Amino acid sequence: MRKQVVPGSFSLMKKMNTSLILNTIREKGPVSRAEIAKITGLTPATVTNITAELIKCHLILEAERGESSGGRKPVMLRINSNGYYVIGVYIGSKAVEIIVANLNSDSIYSDGLEIDSSIPNEVVLDKIVQKISTWMKANKDKKILGVGVGVHGLVKSREGISIYAPNLGWENVPVKDILESELNVPVFVDNDVRTMTLGESWFGIAKDISNFVFIYVGYGIGGSVVIDNQLYRGITEGAGEIGHTTIEVNGPRCSCGNFGCLQALASEQAIVNRVKEILSNGEKSIINEWVGGNLCRISPEIIFEAALNNDNVALRVVKEKAACLGIGVANLINTFNPSMVIINGRIIKLGKIIMECIQKEVGRRSMKYLQDSTKITFSSLSQNAVLKGAVALVLSETFENPEIVYSSYKTK
Repeated sequence: MRKQVVPGSFSLMKKMNTSLILNTIREKGPVSRAEIAKITGLTPATVTNITAELIKCHLILEAERGESSGGRKPVMLRINSNGYYVIGVYIGSKAVEIIVANLNSDSIYSDGLEIDSSIPNEVVLDKIVQKISTWMKANKDKKILGVGVGVHGLVKSREGISIYAPNLGWENVPVKDILESELNVPVFVDNDVRTMTLGESWFGIAKDISNFVFIYVGYGIGGSVVIDNQLYRGITEGAGEIGHTTIEVNGPRCSCGNFGCLQALASEQAIVNRVKEILSNGEKSIINEWVGGNLCRISPEIIFEAALNNDNVALRVVKEKAACLGIGVANLINTFNPSMVIINGRIIKLGKIIMECIQKEVGRRSMKYLQDSTKITFSSLSQNAVLKGAVALVLSETFENPEIVYSSYKTK
């Protein structure tokens, strides 16, 4: 995102200029100093001084020489992908996943543990600290920029507090403070869906997209909105609750207490409930055979696999629910006019089966002028989105405030 430098103190201007240059190198690199000056509008001297400091701090490096326009070939700059490392953590409702990645989000280590609501949050966080500390002690030569954490449920991101994680039973858990005090590195925390969205923006299909909407379809439905390269959070950080927009006025009751929410009609739970209802009424399906007649064993994965095997019940239900999802997408297009709507979740394995249903409803229910300018697509990161997003949490803060975040890691 391009920023204009505003009058202010020297330190503020330097911070803004450093961020501007760093992000330019990330987005355009390999790029020469002359090109950076042209793109940013900064003086060549300013670019030279700041890039020298960034090289000294090992955040960027001089790569190959570029094409010459008649004189000496320019020296190209790029992000030093292995100069620092980032730890990404996903705290889901059933498991914790941990990775260590370079600045390109390439994983060099992974670990995890199973959890559930019966395990106190103190125990979960302590186990996370133990695993990360063990790796850090064994890899003291690796410089760690920080830890990014994506958490299921409602999160107050600036304070790093898990306000409410219903599937874990967490309320007002100070994740950031606890991890920072134990690990002694910067920690950044956000809601898992917003973290996925950041992953798509930095490393996925939305890398060059400044305005888009992200939808995650799981047992619930979550969403996030990016406007001018910035996550739109809302006044109480509740923006993006796409799953709780009303799709059918007299529809089924949702877990939030409302009726006819998108989540109640198109989530994995809604798909499972509908299949169980149909099979309990005696309709035949390969699903019956696969679960041995025990409807309690029906899962989204089984239904999706049955749909891919052309099972009539499974196909009918997933198409019905995809149409509901299409209504939700149409509403988003009419509201935000995004250039892209990205859909993620296990349901995307159905590919064309559901995309055709979604696009049909969008064609019927969104304004033509708006729908023509919006691309509807599946995530390119799939299940990796949340961990790549956790890495991006740290990188976005580093690149936004480089003097604050990486100053303690500078090489003297």
